[in-house]
Amino acid sequence: MMNKRRIAIIAMVFVAVLVALTINGCGSKDDQPVSMGELDKLEMLALDGTKLEFTKSDLRGSLIAVVYNPGCDHCQTQAQEFYQNMDKLEDVTIIMIGSVPMDELKDFSEKYGLKNFKNVKFAYASPVNTFNLLRVYDLPHMRLYNKELLPIREFTSTTSVDHILSFVKK
Repeated sequence: MMNKRRIAIIAMVFVAVLVALTINGCGSKDDQPVSMGELDKLEMLALDGTKLEFTKSDLRGSLIAVVYNPGCDHCQTQAQEFYQNMDKLEDVTIIMIGSVPMDELKDFSEKYGLKNFKNVKFAYASPVNTFNLLRVYDLPHMRLYNKELLPIREFTSTTSVDHILSFVKK
């Protein structure tokens, strides 16, 4: 009787270990953090204050990094332009990068309805890091990246989605 019990316990432990290993090994590679190329230097924070990380499933075809300020009229117009043309931007990841208090970034994300889209991320980055990397002089400042996360074009001030996308197709 004792041997059957030991065998049963050993079998259950073995099955539990197999299940645990299988579950750990089945995590999608798309859920692992990936490098954002030069944007990693910004040390961005998500709106909840945690480090902003991207996974393969977050990244779509191209990426637009948008440096903005919630009080900037041109930035507000750009947010409306993105919102009104979101159907055209399904294959583009948009990172809205601000350097003002987090609550202002959150309010902006809600006011313009962009926080509800999976392809739009809001982030805080220090103004020093942002300037040093992107050399921002006017807002909004946008840098378009290709699928390999290499910069291909920059835009300042309000820019139509169609104009931005004309460089994605090239």
